[in-house]
Amino acid sequence: MINSPSCLAHDEDLSSKVVEWVKEGKVLPFDTIMQRYESRLKGRLLDLEVEQKHDRIIYELEILRDDGIVYEIKIDAKTGEWLKEKVD
Repeated sequence: MINSPSCLAHDEDLSSKVVEWVKEGKVLPFDTIMQRYESRLKGRLLDLEVEQKHDRIIYELEILRDDGIVYEIKIDAKTGEWLKEKVD
């Protein structure tokens, strides 16, 4: 389980947009993502950013797992699709 579930996006302007997008139903709330991938997101959340690339909005997470390795994970904020995971 993530230790810091209430982290917000770094970019203040973009984080305020995320709140609007969630209200408009354009992206899933981060809590929904957390619930969906609870077993895959075990560890300590170190960083959460929101990126917008072209028409896609992406939650980018950095998680420190029990093995001591930091993983970077990208999840489509609209569909919740797990896009990418790599060692950071």
